[in-house]
Amino acid sequence: MLKSDQIDSLQKLCSKHERFLVISHMRPDGDAYGSTLGLALSLQAAGKDVQVTNADGLSPMFEFLPGSKNLTATTPTPPESDRIIIAVDCADQKRLGPAFDQWKRLPDVNIDHHISNPGYAQINLVDADSPATAQVLYDIITALKWPLNADVAANLYVGLMTDTGNFRYRQTTARTFEVAGRLVEVGADPTDLAQACYQSFRPERLLLMKEVFSGIKFANRERVASFYLTPEMYARSGAIPDETEGLIEYLQMVRTVEVAFMLEELPGGLTRGSMRSRGLVDVQKICQEFGGGGHRLAAGLRTKLAPAELEKKILESIAKQLPE
Repeated sequence: MLKSDQIDSLQKLCSKHERFLVISHMRPDGDAYGSTLGLALSLQAAGKDVQVTNADGLSPMFEFLPGSKNLTATTPTPPESDRIIIAVDCADQKRLGPAFDQWKRLPDVNIDHHISNPGYAQINLVDADSPATAQVLYDIITALKWPLNADVAANLYVGLMTDTGNFRYRQTTARTFEVAGRLVEVGADPTDLAQACYQSFRPERLLLMKEVFSGIKFANRERVASFYLTPEMYARSGAIPDETEGLIEYLQMVRTVEVAFMLEELPGGLTRGSMRSRGLVDVQKICQEFGGGGHRLAAGLRTKLAPAELEKKILESIAKQLPE
C-alpha cells in the first residue's frame, strides 16, 4: 500500500510542472500499455503536455487502446530538461531500453508493483501487494483527484485484466474487483475490452502456437513444462514477437505442472526467459540469478547464456525448490 507522503511528493512535483513523459519497459504487455496510456490521458485531461513512449513503440495488438496513436518508440534524443520523466510498470531501469540509456537521466518518478523494483527514481511509488501497476495508478489518480474518464478507465481496466490473467492470478483480491467495478462504472466496457485482448488474434498467432506446441517439453515428473521460441518459428508462421503474449499460460493448463517457462532466442546473442509458478516455486528468485526479476509467481529475465545452457540451469534451480 502506498504511503501518503509518497503521494504528496508526486502531487507537489506534478503541480509545479507542465510537461511530462511517460515511459514503460521493453516488450510491453497489457499492463505496461494500459498504465502508460491511462496515466498520460489523465494528465492530459488535467491540462498537462504529455508524451508517451517505450523502446518498441506501439504493438498492433494494442492499437484499440484510447490514446494509443500518440505512443511512439523511444528515440536517443533526450526530452527537454524541464519535462518530468515518469516510468511505469518497469521493475528495472535498464528495461527502459538502450535509447533511454542515452538520455543520461534518471526517471523523476517510478510507479510500479514489482517486488524486485529497487526504487531507482527520485520519487518511488511501488506497491508490491498490488496485482498490476494499473491498480497502483487507479489509487494514485483517485487519491489526487486527477481526471478519471472513460478513456483513462479503459486503459487501466486492460492493465488490470491482463496482469491478473483475466482476474485468475493469486494476487487478485476483493479490492481488485472493487477497482475493476469502478472502472466499468466510469466507462470501461469489459466485453469489448476482453474481446480486443483475447479474441482478436491474427491467423499467424495460431500457426505460431502450432510450432510451439510441437516442441513442448516436460521434466521433473511432469511438474515442469517449457518450450523454445526461435527465429525459424517466426519465419514459418509469419507471426511477430508481440503475438507470443500469453502462450506460456497454455503450459499451466496441465494440472501436474507447477512451473512453466519459455525461452526465446533474441538478436545479439541474447536469450529471453519468462517463468510462471503455481506457488511452490518462487520464480522471481530464479530469474534474479540471471539478472531478471518480477514476482514470486511470474518473472522474466534476459541473459547472454545460450538457450540450452540456460534451460539446464533453470531446471536445476527449480529442482532445488520443488519438494520431493
